[in-house]
Amino acid sequence: MAPLPVLVAALGPVMLTLAGERADGTVLWMADERAVAEHVVPRITKAADNAGRPAPRIVAGVPVCLCSTTEVDAARERANRILGEAEVSPNYQRLLGYGDAKDVGDICAAGDEDAILARLLRFADAGVTDLSVRLLPIGGNRDALVASKRRTREMIASLATELR
Repeated sequence: MAPLPVLVAALGPVMLTLAGERADGTVLWMADERAVAEHVVPRITKAADNAGRPAPRIVAGVPVCLCSTTEVDAARERANRILGEAEVSPNYQRLLGYGDAKDVGDICAAGDEDAILARLLRFADAGVTDLSVRLLPIGGNRDALVASKRRTREMIASLATELR
């Protein structure tokens, strides 16, 4: 059996250092591209290098909503309403402070396929090695929400090869 990778939910400097020294990487939530590039990657990578460990995996949790350009604001508002409870955590507040996002809605990749692909590629350019997509459906009723979730899931599956 191959060794099982261990990823630590590390957000702050101390935990990122520990994750780099002892784990295979980190799993993030509420980190935008600038927070990843300027806060997470340098700390965890330096710690891994100093410990003689391979480059760490950096998994970013990103809400994704396939929608029209006129629905992007509604998607971001929904992200804040459904996923924003983490924003009250001091740890997430500090992490948001390292980036440009003010809330989870700002981290959401929303819009058409091109806009979503561009946003996810910016996460990769920032140093993210893996994405953990949180499907974020929008709609006025259950049927619309189910259809939105299905469309977003199918779109993410179709983009998988472009994201590798």
